[in-house]
Amino acid sequence: MKHIPYRLLDGSCILRVYGNKDIFGGREVISERSLRRVHIELFRKKDVSKNGEAVFSCGRLYYDCGRSIPEDAVFSAGGDSAVIISGQEFRISETRYHYFGGRLRSIVLELKG
Repeated sequence: MKHIPYRLLDGSCILRVYGNKDIFGGREVISERSLRRVHIELFRKKDVSKNGEAVFSCGRLYYDCGRSIPEDAVFSAGGDSAVIISGQEFRISETRYHYFGGRLRSIVLELKG
């Protein structure tokens, strides 16, 4: 896989980076960047919580390192950053890197709502 085709890179979102938590559990927003030319897949996952049944939103964000804007976006999966899609915030739970010919081509972010 060299690049994600342009026809699939039709989404946009906001990447929000948080700082450390304070003693009350609040987080300070360090920066927000707009991401364009990304592919977003959202779906609903049914899961059981302690109190009964709950429905959680999940998704994937595909970021092409050569075609998505900006080219120098940095993602972290430890709860330090989140993706905002249509006003709903998703935390990044996993980051996968895909290489082709020894070069980084795309990044896949697993999102939890």
